[in-house]
Amino acid sequence: MYAVVGATGNTGRAVVKELKALGEAPLCIVRNAGKAKEVFGADTETAIAELDDRDGLQKALAGVKRVFIVTGHNPSSAEQQINVIDAARAAGADYVVKVSGGRVVVGPDVESLNGRAHYQIEQHLKASGLQWCVLSPGLFMQNMLGQAANIKNEGKIVQPWPKDVPVALIDVRDTAALGARVLRDPGRHAGKTYWFTGGLTTYGAFAKVISEVLGKPIDYQEITLEQAEEGMKKRGMPDWLVAHMIAMARAGRNGAFGREDTQPIRDIVGRAPVDTRRFVEDYRGAFS
Repeated sequence: MYAVVGATGNTGRAVVKELKALGEAPLCIVRNAGKAKEVFGADTETAIAELDDRDGLQKALAGVKRVFIVTGHNPSSAEQQINVIDAARAAGADYVVKVSGGRVVVGPDVESLNGRAHYQIEQHLKASGLQWCVLSPGLFMQNMLGQAANIKNEGKIVQPWPKDVPVALIDVRDTAALGARVLRDPGRHAGKTYWFTGGLTTYGAFAKVISEVLGKPIDYQEITLEQAEEGMKKRGMPDWLVAHMIAMARAGRNGAFGREDTQPIRDIVGRAPVDTRRFVEDYRGAFS
């Protein structure tokens, strides 16, 4: 049996959908069964567990052999995912696939709290005695959905990323397609870390694609890190999340996300990654 922990998030939903398309019936570990049924349908098997409750997780994972972990960022994410790993091992699982961050922003001393958490979780997983595989995708195209209101209402994108700095984005559906296949084949993938992205682009080029698909001009406005930080705080975002977003933007300004590697998607999924044009076409309703 397969289980997906974090099944109702963007990537988790895509993983469940991909596993179902491959003929599997994954167990969704969720906090709210009603939401899972609403997202996936009444035929989806669910188990209720809090990420802070290791005993509850162990009960939820009873009988599961392979676990996919993709929980949301928060200040307790290291403790929570370590709980999942330990609960999975205690429940008899033998293989865990974890979605991590990009290699350049994961480590014991990186600026982002979330990057340090990913490193801690990875180290724990590798020492757990379980078979494991770590996925390190590039920046998600779906982050652009945070600009949907600006695009729809004001015809602009406002963010602290230079217009012309190369950035290799990835669609969460590509992460899911790769992750589902990695989960199903530990013999091929256990003990490996896959770093992967979509095609190299720039945010200026991304804005142009959005403009072409929507048929209206989209103005790209770069703001400073200080302006971005002030704006996020005014919107009531928690300090830890503001700090993470600023850390990612600072790294991006320095070219940290400017390396492309589409080969894992091509080799394991058997197709090219989703490009920005298809992404905008698929999410057109959010932008218009």
